[in-house]
Amino acid sequence: MGEKQDIPITEKTVPFLFRRAVNLCPHKTFIRSPDNTLTYSEFNDLTNCCANRLAEKGLKKGGKLGIMMHNSIAFVHSWIAASKLGVIYVPINTDYKGDILQYQLNKADVTHLIVDVSLASRVGDVISELPQLQEVILYQDAETESDLALLAGHCTVSEFENFLIGSALEPSVEIRHTDPLAISFTSGTTGPSKGVLATNCHVISFAMDWITACQFDMNDRLFTPLPMFHAIATWLGVIPTFIVGTEIAFVKNLSISRFWDDVRKYNSSVVHGIFAMVPMLLKQPEREDDKDVPARLFYIGQRNETFETRFNCRIVEVYGATETGIVTYTPLEEEPARGSCGRANTSSYHVAIVDDEDNIQPAGVVGEIVVRPAQPFSMIQEYYNMSTETLDAFRNLWFHTGDNGRLDSDGFFYYVDRKKDAIRRRGENISSFELEVVLNADDRVAECAAIAEPSDLGEDDVKMVVVPAAGTALTAEDIWDLCENRMPKFWVPRYVEFRESLPKTPNQKVQKYLLRKGMDQGPVFDREERDD
Repeated sequence: MGEKQDIPITEKTVPFLFRRAVNLCPHKTFIRSPDNTLTYSEFNDLTNCCANRLAEKGLKKGGKLGIMMHNSIAFVHSWIAASKLGVIYVPINTDYKGDILQYQLNKADVTHLIVDVSLASRVGDVISELPQLQEVILYQDAETESDLALLAGHCTVSEFENFLIGSALEPSVEIRHTDPLAISFTSGTTGPSKGVLATNCHVISFAMDWITACQFDMNDRLFTPLPMFHAIATWLGVIPTFIVGTEIAFVKNLSISRFWDDVRKYNSSVVHGIFAMVPMLLKQPEREDDKDVPARLFYIGQRNETFETRFNCRIVEVYGATETGIVTYTPLEEEPARGSCGRANTSSYHVAIVDDEDNIQPAGVVGEIVVRPAQPFSMIQEYYNMSTETLDAFRNLWFHTGDNGRLDSDGFFYYVDRKKDAIRRRGENISSFELEVVLNADDRVAECAAIAEPSDLGEDDVKMVVVPAAGTALTAEDIWDLCENRMPKFWVPRYVEFRESLPKTPNQKVQKYLLRKGMDQGPVFDREERDD
């Protein structure tokens, strides 16, 4: 499927491919932020300074560098500098604090941490629980004063600006394609987050498949509003950019109202997003220049004809994960089956649908999506420091995604639901994803989540948790009327709960396990009581 760049497996490392880009186009713009622009050569010199200073601080191949920063060029300097040393970088969500922050830093064995000054107090709050942390490197992201007394009493504190001066010589560390590049924590939608240990080869293979799926080349320009602790912004943003030798632009934070203006500002032909952004952008007030955008592709979302017509921008829908890469997609020149996430990416993966005993299922039967690599080192090596979870995920020599899906007779795959989010009512299986699509299409609904509630009759009842759009007086009756008009009878939720917001992971995925636990529950209405 699709024509791929041919890079020998031994060259699939971040340092090798970035040096290749510097040699091929040293004076070409590489990266643009709202307040700075750097060429490949300029960026590389500063990154080498950073790498050499990190080495002076005692970081060496196999060491762990945490990065807790908002989007900035300094963030990119930091992780590419680490890659040049063979140091494993560990991106940390900028919203984290308390238990989850100390959990991830400890689980990943982080000894050095680069952190924005505006976030430093959060590290200070848990510093006594971080026995391995040796040094905190502060990046001045804002005119913010931070009390560093707690940090200074437990570890060395230094300033990031000093890491961009000194020797700009290329580090002489040998980096192999099999060497780990990152520990990237999963979203934790069903429980504690797990650290995906990803090799250079895994991440480069992921990026190359993205290049193929988007037909991305040196004539494109990429824009990402997504956080750099997210794999999309880095592995499918920064890395594809230097593989093809073009430029990437970013903003510090996503703004839905300014999104298309930012795309115009940077004249970007390919833009990053997430599934939830599609309905959010459609709910923005219509403008005369809606079609006047330079972007030809929006990655990633569910295909939506209204969106593509309004903004003259095609949505790229694939199926994949941090642990794998792009597992399924449809080449741009082909018309995908409606609702599908494409055919198997057979050059990189073997893909199947299995039952609970890992028996491969025929077309039309819903089961768990499982994946095997078709190339060496193109998938997760392990969940770091979690051997039991690693063995469970790879049982019977398949990686179990935790997602339910189905396959049709033409080889197209369809995502159905997270396996643990599946709803079974009165002998019928219900996709929470499909329920949510119906409600999210209504302008009165900002967002929603469908979950299972135990039924007195056995199996499940459906609960819909709804966040009304701002300024909307939405009632449970409105939700039931909408559902009754647009859903099969057995889909219609028994319960409707209203909330001001939904609990989410760093990647903006809804944490349904928290909804099922009833944490911070809002007002709940029962349809059966209404019928009485």
